Amino acid sequence: MKYHTSLIVAAVVGLLAVGCSKHANQNLYDYLGNPVAPPAGIDAAYTKAGLTSAVQDAAQATNISLTKVVIDDSEFPFLVGVVCANQSDIKKLEAQLRKAAGYNYSGSIAGDGVSVMDIIPYSAYPTGTDRQIHHRLMLREAVFYDKIKGNP
Repeated sequence: MKYHTSLIVAAVVGLLAVGCSKHANQNLYDYLGNPVAPPAGIDAAYTKAGLTSAVQDAAQATNISLTKVVIDDSEFPFLVGVVCANQSDIKKLEAQLRKAAGYNYSGSIAGDGVSVMDIIPYSAYPTGTDRQIHHRLMLREAVFYDKIKGNP
């Protein structure tokens, strides 16, 4: 997953960096679309506080310490970023989140004790936004991962 995402991000950045035609950049912009706003009446479990609590509960259940929990609530679905002591703790946390009631761990970008994921179930997505969210999600995860890692 990490390698596949890295290729996507590299391709997008490469297109933008080499100064592709305005038309190519417009196609990319159109594909990504606009950010999705959180749904009205969002379930408390999927808010910043709810996601933080779910991750902390999963860490406690697996007896691991979290160095950092960060939620990107800039658009929906909110992303969860965690930092642990090592990658084996990340794997334990992710396994526990797969079992968490009301959440849907569907993969992450992870490495070196850092993981970024979307654990909000598709059923919580606002109606008609699945495609828009899908187009943006992997790129958002990659950008958030780099931000947590301190990469420019």
